[in-house]
Amino acid sequence: MASANGTRQRLDWPDVAKGLSIVGVVLLHVSLAVPEGMDTVAAQINRILDPLRMPLFFLVSGFFSAKVFRFSFADLFQRRLWFFLVPYLVWGPVELWLKFREYHMFDHSPMPALSVYVDQLTVGKSMYWFLYALVVFNVILWLTRKLPTWAGIAVGFAPILILPLHLDYHMVGKAVLYLPAFLIGAHLRERIGTFAAEGASLRNIVNASALYVAAFAASAAWAWYNLQHELVLPWLLPGAETVGFVDLRLIVNSLIQVAMLPMAILVAVLLARIPVLADVLKFLGRHTLVIYLGHALGLTVLYHYNLRGMDLVITRDADVWTSSTAFWMVIATVAAVAGSLFLWLLTRVPYVRWTLMPPPLARAARSGATSTVAAEPARPERGDAVVHGARTPGA
Repeated sequence: MASANGTRQRLDWPDVAKGLSIVGVVLLHVSLAVPEGMDTVAAQINRILDPLRMPLFFLVSGFFSAKVFRFSFADLFQRRLWFFLVPYLVWGPVELWLKFREYHMFDHSPMPALSVYVDQLTVGKSMYWFLYALVVFNVILWLTRKLPTWAGIAVGFAPILILPLHLDYHMVGKAVLYLPAFLIGAHLRERIGTFAAEGASLRNIVNASALYVAAFAASAAWAWYNLQHELVLPWLLPGAETVGFVDLRLIVNSLIQVAMLPMAILVAVLLARIPVLADVLKFLGRHTLVIYLGHALGLTVLYHYNLRGMDLVITRDADVWTSSTAFWMVIATVAAVAGSLFLWLLTRVPYVRWTLMPPPLARAARSGATSTVAAEPARPERGDAVVHGARTPGA
């Protein structure tokens, strides 16, 4: 029984990790939406737990992408990319239209032409950039699948070579920050699995804590140095002559996040052992897609559309509670939850659910195929269910 439970807990930790990630993401966006929200205690705690947000999300996504190593490109598209592209191409324009509508209503900005939507979706410049990133990262993993482990991981840091372009191309910065975690998750899947299986061993706790403390200290030292000095360094590669704090911060944050990931995994493993809390986090982790897509819609329609129509001055120390930051943090959270619930309900509607959980593509029979995967109807892997967050076939 103990062995069975231990196995189940080890399989549970990725869902718990995804649950932690999505809670952190929603809290971050709520804090950013509410005036002075980033100065609240909740936002400060969330900031300390940075590696439990997108870095851990991409590590787990990479962890479940290891099967890409033996995929043909047809397998890659049918078994992975398809399940990211459909919700991105369907709900991405919806989110952009609602946000442009907000700017039109309250800032009197003109509604953009269709070409603007195409441009932004093509380069991943939207709230749903993470789906775009998963497509790009999986393609990079597939293209470099023949490389030895060390070289495959090194590819994750290659976007640093075009660092200055992040000011013009949104996804360059995202790749600098998160591609290393994704590729580490894929290439070191076995080692990560062993680390998680060992759980809270003394060695794991000491090593993860040492890395976390060192990374946190490096982050604090970096912040202090930049308050005292204006850092500008020459850039020898194409794209710019010099780089400054905004550019170098991406590299520093990427390295710090990688160093903090063992602690993030350990936290997820430990939380997976707490019955009620683990069940809640696992549920959230299995529904990350609808939560991520839905909370943004809820914040725009239910929060921003209403708040921006009111003549309110919101501060943390407001005399009237209806003008306090805390009150509107609660309202924004409710709006985010409502948006997530709305999309979750759509997954129960026939055909409409396909916009979030597209039906598997029928795989063509192959003669002399290069793939090592047996011919069968394509369906998302278990990892796709974790990444997608919706209950998909084969989850």
